[in-house]
Amino acid sequence: MAYIITVEEATRGIFAAWFMFLRDKRAAALLENTYMAAVKSYWAALVVLPLYMLGTTIEFLNPSDDIRNFAALAAEAGLFNATVAEFCIFVLCWFVAWPLVLDRIAPYLDCDDNFFRYIAAYNWMRVTYVLVGLSFVTLHFAGLIPAGAADEAALAVLIVLWSYHWFVLRHALGVNSGYAALLVAAEFMFVTMVKALILATAL
Repeated sequence: MAYIITVEEATRGIFAAWFMFLRDKRAAALLENTYMAAVKSYWAALVVLPLYMLGTTIEFLNPSDDIRNFAALAAEAGLFNATVAEFCIFVLCWFVAWPLVLDRIAPYLDCDDNFFRYIAAYNWMRVTYVLVGLSFVTLHFAGLIPAGAADEAALAVLIVLWSYHWFVLRHALGVNSGYAALLVAAEFMFVTMVKALILATAL
C-alpha cells in the first residue's frame, strides 16, 4: 500500500506542475525530492489517460488534412494497430523512455541530487501538457483555428511546452539555462525517435 497515492499528494503534484507552467519558481518545492515521490508521480498517468483518450477520439471523429493525427494513422494502419501504437506511445514516450535516459545523464551534469524531484515534476507536468494539447485539438477541430494557420498554431503550442519543460529543468532538476535548453532538445529528439519507431512498427 506504500505506493498508493493520496488525493492530497495527487492534488499537490498537479498544482505544483500548473504553477510551474505559470512560471512560479517556488512551485518545485511543493514536490518532495524522494524516491517515493517520484514513484507515486506515475499515478499521473491515470489522470492523463482519460484526457489523452478524449483528444484521440476527437481526432478520430474529425479527420483533417491539415495535421497528421490519429484518424490518419487509423486509416493507414487499421484501428487496432493504431490503438496499440497510441497506447505504446502513451506509456513509453510520456512516462518511461526519458526518465531512463536522464538517469544515465544526470550524474555527468552534477544534478543527480535533484533527480527524484525532477521525475515527479516531469510526470505531473504531463497533466498540463495534455490539457494544452487537448485545448489545441478542440479549437482546431471546432474550426476556431484557420486551416492555413494549423501548422503555425501547432508550432506555437510546441514552443510553449518546450519553454515549460525548460523551466521545470531549471527549477526542479537545478541545471543552468544552457544545460536545460540542451536537455529540452535531447528529450524532444529522443521521444520523437521512439515515437517514429513505434509508428513504423504499426504501419
